[in-house]
Amino acid sequence: MASTRAQAFRKFIRETWYMLPVSLILALIIEFLNHHTPEKLILFLSGHPWMFLFNVEIIFNTFLFAELFRRRRGTRWALGILWVVLGAVNSIVQVTRVLPFTTRDVLLIPDGLKMITVYFKWYEIAGMFVGAALLIAGIVLVVVKCRKREPFDRAVSVGVFCAVTALTLVVGKVSVEVGDIDWEKTSLVDAYQNYGFAYGFTYTFADFGIERPIEYSEELVEEIAGDVIEPTAAPEPEEAEPLTPNVVFVQLESFFNVHDLVDAEYSKEPIPVFRELMETCPHGQLKVPSVGGGTANTEFEVLTGMNLDYFGAGEFPYNTILQDTTCETVAFDLKELGYTATAVHNYTGTFYGRNTVYAQLGFDRFVPQEYMNGLTYNALGWAHDSVLTGETMKALTTTPGRDFVFTVTVQSHGKYPDTPVEGLDDIAVLAAPETVNATALQNYVNELSQVDAFIGALIDELEDFDEPTVLVLYGDHLPALGIETDELATGDLYQTTYVLWNNFGLDMEGGDLQAFQLSAYVLGQLNIHTGILTRFHQNFAPDCDEDDYLSFLRVLEYDMLYGDHNIYGGDSPYQPTELQLGTEPIVCESFTYDPATATISVYGQNFTTYSDILVDGERKNAVFADETRLIARANGVTEDSRVRVGQFTREGDELGRSGFGKMREISP
Repeated sequence: MASTRAQAFRKFIRETWYMLPVSLILALIIEFLNHHTPEKLILFLSGHPWMFLFNVEIIFNTFLFAELFRRRRGTRWALGILWVVLGAVNSIVQVTRVLPFTTRDVLLIPDGLKMITVYFKWYEIAGMFVGAALLIAGIVLVVVKCRKREPFDRAVSVGVFCAVTALTLVVGKVSVEVGDIDWEKTSLVDAYQNYGFAYGFTYTFADFGIERPIEYSEELVEEIAGDVIEPTAAPEPEEAEPLTPNVVFVQLESFFNVHDLVDAEYSKEPIPVFRELMETCPHGQLKVPSVGGGTANTEFEVLTGMNLDYFGAGEFPYNTILQDTTCETVAFDLKELGYTATAVHNYTGTFYGRNTVYAQLGFDRFVPQEYMNGLTYNALGWAHDSVLTGETMKALTTTPGRDFVFTVTVQSHGKYPDTPVEGLDDIAVLAAPETVNATALQNYVNELSQVDAFIGALIDELEDFDEPTVLVLYGDHLPALGIETDELATGDLYQTTYVLWNNFGLDMEGGDLQAFQLSAYVLGQLNIHTGILTRFHQNFAPDCDEDDYLSFLRVLEYDMLYGDHNIYGGDSPYQPTELQLGTEPIVCESFTYDPATATISVYGQNFTTYSDILVDGERKNAVFADETRLIARANGVTEDSRVRVGQFTREGDELGRSGFGKMREISP
C-alpha cells in the first residue's frame, strides 16, 4: 500500500511540476497588467520579490486544485484563462475608476451594468459580451473535451493540495504578523501595487466585516464609555444650549480643488465660487477612503463616524452589513433633537442599494432622480446638478421643524472622454501634468465649473432663507484622471477639501480632518453632543493618543455592528425608518377612462417623468402631462379597476407605489 501511494505521489509530481513555471509566467503577465508599464513592473519585482513569489505560489495553488478532478488538464486550462481574464479586468477597472478590481465588486455588477454605457462605447460593450460568451463556451469546451486521466489517486491529490494551501495561509499570516503586509495602513490601490494582484484579489474574498479585536470585552467598552464618551466637555455658560440650525451636507462627486493639480493651467478660473469660499470661510483638507470611485464609502464614513479601514479590503458596507443592520448616524443623532432627515441624490434610487440602506441609516425621506422633475443631462447621461438647488430647498421648506439634508451630486462623475465634447469647451486646459490627458481634464473642469455654479445658486437661496442653516461642502474623492501622487500639491491622492458656511453669522473653525470625523466636528461647533460616536470623536480626537483613539474606535465599531452592543446596554436602540421616497409622497387621487380611445387619465400629486400607471397590477407606460396628471392607453378599465401610480427606474425596477384612486367618471 505504501509503495503504491509513493508511486502515485511520484506520478503526481511528474504531472504537475511544469505548473510552477506556468504559474511564474502567468504571475508576470498579471502583474504587468496590474502595473501597466514595464518600468513599474520592474520596480515591483525588485522592491517586492518576496510578494511576487507569494503571488506565484497562490496561482500554483489554484492549479493544484485542478488535481482534485478527473478532467485535470481541462481544468488547468480553464484556471489559467480565468487568471488572465481577472488580470485584464483589473487593468481595465484601474484605468476607468483608479480603484482595483476586488471580489466585492461582484456585488456591484448590477450597479455597474447600469453605468456601462457611460464608460464604454456600444461596440465595445457588444465586443465584451461576445467575448465573455465565447470565453465561457471555450472554457466549457476545453474542460469537457479533455480526456479523463487514469489512474486517479484522490488521496494524494487532496493531501498535496491541502498541504500547499496550508503553507500559503501560513506564509500569508506570518507576513501580516511581521508587518510585511499591512492592509489597514495601506490604501487599496497601493496594496495591489505592493502586494500583487493574485494576493490582493484572493485576500478580498476572505476579508469582510470587522474582525473581532483581541482586546474586545464588555469591560473595555464600559471603560471607553466612562472615560471618553460620557464626560463631554462642558461648554461655556453662554453656549450651554445647543444651536439647532438646519444642517445641510453636500457631497460633491469627484470634486477637488483643481489648483492642487501641479503643472495644470486653465484659460479661466474653473471653480470661482468654491475658491472664494475657501478664502472667506473655515475649511480644511479632508482625508477620504476612496480615489477615482467609491462614493458610497466616503458617504458611509461621513454619516456614521466610522473608519472604513477596519472593514474588509474593498468592502462597501452599503452592500454588506447595512443591507439588514441599522447603524448609528448623524441622521439618527439629529432626529433625537427633532430634526427631519432627508437624503437627496440626482441618480437612480437603487444605486448602492440606497433605497434600502438609507432606512438603516435613519433617514425619513429619500429623493432620488425618479422623484424629481426638471432633470436635464450632460453628454455622458449624468443629471445636471442644477436640479439639486430646488430639491434641497424643497427638503428644507416642506417640514415644520429643523432639517438635516444630505445631498449627493452626480454631474461631475467620470468617465471623462479623451475626445472633445460639445458644450464642454468654455474653459480650455492650457497645460496638464504628464500622466493626465489634457482633453479629459478639460471635459472634467468644464463639468466642475457647472457644479461650482450649482454651489453658488444654492448659497444664494440659503442667504435669503429665513431659517438658520449650516452648509457643509466637500468632495467625495479625486476624479479618475490617472493623477499621480507627485502631481498633487497635497501629495495625497486621498485628500479633498471641505468648506463650512452658514447664513446667520456663526463663528466656525476649520482644520484638517478625516472623513469619519467631519459630522462630529460640525455638530461640536453647534454644541450638539448626541450620539455615541459623535461624543467619542468630540472628546477624544482633539488631544488624543492616536493609537488609543483608533484602537478604541475599532472596538466601538465592532461592538455596534458585529458585537454584543455593550455600548448600548446590550440592545441597539436604532430601528429602520419607514423611508418615504420623494420629498412629498406620490398621491393617486382619481382617474377617468375614455373607452372610445381606450385612454386612462390619472389625477393626483407629485408625479414625475418616471411615473407610470398600474391598472390591476399591470404597468401601463404613461405620458407625463404635469405633476398632477398622467395619461396612458389601457383596455377594459372599469370603476372596479384598481388604479395606482408606480415609480420606476430606467431599468424597470419599481421603487414605490401610491395608494389607489377612484374613478371620477366614465365617458360615454
